[in-house]
Amino acid sequence: MVDTLNPGGKKIILNRSFKSSPDYTTISRVKFGTNSTTTYTESSTEIDNPVPIEDGTVLDDGSNTLTGSSGADNSTDNTSTFKPGAGQSDVTAQNLIKNDTNATAIWTISNLATAGTNATADQYTGLWIYIKDATALAKFVTSGTCLEIKLGSDSSNYYSITYETGDLSTGWNWLPIGILNSLTETGTVSGNIDTFIIEITTNNATDTFVAGDVVYDLLRQWEETDMYINLSASYPLINETEFKVDIRTLLGSSQAVGFNLDVVAFYNTDGSVLMYGLDTFDESKSDTDEFEITRTDGF
Repeated sequence: MVDTLNPGGKKIILNRSFKSSPDYTTISRVKFGTNSTTTYTESSTEIDNPVPIEDGTVLDDGSNTLTGSSGADNSTDNTSTFKPGAGQSDVTAQNLIKNDTNATAIWTISNLATAGTNATADQYTGLWIYIKDATALAKFVTSGTCLEIKLGSDSSNYYSITYETGDLSTGWNWLPIGILNSLTETGTVSGNIDTFIIEITTNNATDTFVAGDVVYDLLRQWEETDMYINLSASYPLINETEFKVDIRTLLGSSQAVGFNLDVVAFYNTDGSVLMYGLDTFDESKSDTDEFEITRTDGF
């Protein structure tokens, strides 16, 4: 486990200790992260994959059929393999069914407003893709782009992000695709962002996916503020006798549901936010779990 006091924390301590009019705010909020690729150290200034703690906005809850084209058939309901989260009560995801006519398979929702709601260009976006096993994963093309997510005003004008096979693993893959209008734009996206496309390329046209091999669920958006949770009431708790401070937050049962959490970090509220410090751990968060996180620093 890594427990660090980071550059932002040192700046806050020095600034608020020695300036008569401090210009940094105190530590008051927390982020959680998943699937970290960074080796965190005392020089880290941010976590690399923060998750939405609050529900945000669900664009499609995974209960709607995606229309197949090229090498894809229409998706089918999967009620045994699905992802909870975002305040949704449905227990349905979509099997991405691929036929043997083309190496490229395309699944589309052409009007998100009929499935949930249209996307917003300046919000963070993400979704889940499940890959059953190594056999299914091995069908994804091994050189270049194997998976592309597109969101736009139609099938020719969209924002997109691409993935290679090395970006994916068996089981559930959380695919945070960033702020839409910061992604690659093909054509000109105008009007409603109501078209959602999943495109998978396999090694061979004859590679097929049957129900359960590859599953999609829960397309959602969220704002920057949805990634933070406040410290618990009465914290930080300062002990001037023992020269220590406790920082505590409670992650409720309805928050950050469905994620394998591996890092928690503490922040202030400056315009240019400072990360005070972080702690690593490894816990899966269900909709029945509550996490109480307490960090103690001594001086």
